[in-house]
Amino acid sequence: MAELRKDPILGEWIIVAPDRAARPFDHEQGRDHEHDGTAATDLCPFCKGNETATPDAVLTIPSGNSPDSSPDDWAVRVIPNRYPAVSASAEETSRDEFFERMPATGYHEVIVESPSHDVSLQCLSDDQFVHIVRAWRDRLAVVSSDESIAHTMIFKNEGSAAGASLEHVHSQLLATTFVPAAIESELAAGHAHFQRTGSNVWSDVLDRELAERARIVSSDDQFVLLCPFASRFSGQMQIVPRRPMPGFESTCETELQDFAGLLKQAVGCFHRVFPEAPFNLGLHTAPPRDSRRDFYRWHLMITPRLTGIAGFEIGSGSWINVSTPEESANQYRNDIKSP
Repeated sequence: MAELRKDPILGEWIIVAPDRAARPFDHEQGRDHEHDGTAATDLCPFCKGNETATPDAVLTIPSGNSPDSSPDDWAVRVIPNRYPAVSASAEETSRDEFFERMPATGYHEVIVESPSHDVSLQCLSDDQFVHIVRAWRDRLAVVSSDESIAHTMIFKNEGSAAGASLEHVHSQLLATTFVPAAIESELAAGHAHFQRTGSNVWSDVLDRELAERARIVSSDDQFVLLCPFASRFSGQMQIVPRRPMPGFESTCETELQDFAGLLKQAVGCFHRVFPEAPFNLGLHTAPPRDSRRDFYRWHLMITPRLTGIAGFEIGSGSWINVSTPEESANQYRNDIKSP
């Protein structure tokens, strides 16, 4: 059973979820079906036709535009994670005022991003990207309405080195009863900047980035794709809305389509610049009921895993980036400009 444990020194909550260790891995399945002749699609619970192998869907995005489309004809399917890091309910844990612990409750869902097994994210159509981000938005809106939820995040692991256990294209939603340390730091920084200057730090950063242009990869009327000034990883990219929007769940339909197009462009140029490289994607959105959310702006991070995290990073919590964000942005821009 998963539980939360609070670091007695730092005050940060850690999810302890031993049942996650039992989740299946494609590389183990691969060894099996190489010998018995079973196809990967027969084993994969996310493939079209294998819906009974998963919990019932909490959201289905139809592939057609008609509201009368058959539920079997789905483009994106959202299901509860069979091996969740947090659970809908849990037994109460023992009380200890020093070593604090509590049940790890919340939502952990899988967004199956395509019915097809042998397809990667960068090969999906424009329409499919819109279906995916619409599923993100709609589930975030539903989950955020739960008064017990303090924070929600969409994330994606592509490639085994980035933490993916199944190769079928998918992302995940994780909603917790606490605000993770990184989001708490962003909230506190935004609030402190406003108290000091009277302005929104995300607007100030975006204004400077657009004025300098050195780290801008691409932009349109709604969004900006850039390599952050203090990128922690080589090739790291960020999508930021121009309009002040604390939560992704408030994204309108027009913005959703523009965002999907820019995300597809970002994923495409990433894979052309770094072929076959694994990456993590994280959609940071404001906690639904935090008083500081007006000083926040949702943003999406694409973090390449070109090198491993080593001793200094693990031991210090600080980061060493071996390439400049300006160099990375120039690589991406040149790819986008090339025929």
